[in-house]
Amino acid sequence: YATLFKEAGLDKDPAADGDSKKKVGIFKKEWANEDCNTGAILTPWQKKIDDADHIELVDVTPGISLVMAVKDAAELDVMKKSSVLSNKVMKHGVVKRLETIIDEEKSVTHEELAAEIDAIIEDPSKIKLNVPEDQVSSCYFPIVQSGGEYDVKVSAQSSDKTLKYDIITVSLGSRYQQYCSNIARTFLIDPPKAVSNTYETLLAAQEASLKAMQPGNKIKEIYGAVVEQFRKEDREDLIKCLPKNIGFSIGVDFRDPNLLLNAKSTVTIREGMVFNLSIGLNNIELGKAAKAACNAKSAVKNLDTYALIVADMVSVTENGGEIMTKHAKRPSDISYTVNDDESEAS
Repeated sequence: YATLFKEAGLDKDPAADGDSKKKVGIFKKEWANEDCNTGAILTPWQKKIDDADHIELVDVTPGISLVMAVKDAAELDVMKKSSVLSNKVMKHGVVKRLETIIDEEKSVTHEELAAEIDAIIEDPSKIKLNVPEDQVSSCYFPIVQSGGEYDVKVSAQSSDKTLKYDIITVSLGSRYQQYCSNIARTFLIDPPKAVSNTYETLLAAQEASLKAMQPGNKIKEIYGAVVEQFRKEDREDLIKCLPKNIGFSIGVDFRDPNLLLNAKSTVTIREGMVFNLSIGLNNIELGKAAKAACNAKSAVKNLDTYALIVADMVSVTENGGEIMTKHAKRPSDISYTVNDDESEAS
């Protein structure tokens, strides 16, 4: 290792010449991971560097994250294709299957539906997509939730409880040629006006965040735009329902923890960056008036709290954020009437 040190210019103590310590860039998390740093070559090399008093270790992870966050034209093209894959799985896999379940009043657990979605991602031919199986995979096991138990984080799990016909959230992530994409939608079954109104406020917040995604702005301005939209619509009650971050940089790595869309990040937004913009609201209260406005047979009236989520892939252009997962999300696109008043009266 003396030869390696000499070739790297690390063999001499700069203090002898009055200079400061030699700086060596490392990925701090991996450097400290004993499970990763093993082997006849790597372990002694790392120990020699750790034991050298004249070497200062510098974490380069944040800097590398910024470099990787800006995608070139070839990467953007692959990410668009990955986004199309996720979009089509949602449109032709999730929505069609969900409509069949509701129409035929089938009993399916969240976990079972998630497994069906996962199988489609792994084999897109199930929805007649001509994509080689060896080029695609799931980023995570899909998340399906309903019945009052919600978690809008990407770490959430699909439970083994039966799917309820009330407010259903579905999140899925696809990987195409190693590049990740993500999409999430909320489906409203017999929703009262109060729930539909809140959902429209969520969509307006997404539009505000896209406008704030201008090159030169700070990441925290994206989060701030969502909060400001809630205030503009006199819905400050929704601010407490927001998670600490509303997305993250995405690419070969599904989630870059150094580039989260939160209220504190001072990272400058650059053209070519790609984010998973995921605006979710958790533990929204469903008041007595909203419950009373529900159809008598609606399962929504059994909820005390609910969640809403809309997640899309977004690329930063010179004009702001541009959505790459274009599956419909207007209230008329994601709302279903199962128990209407007319059929009930007859």
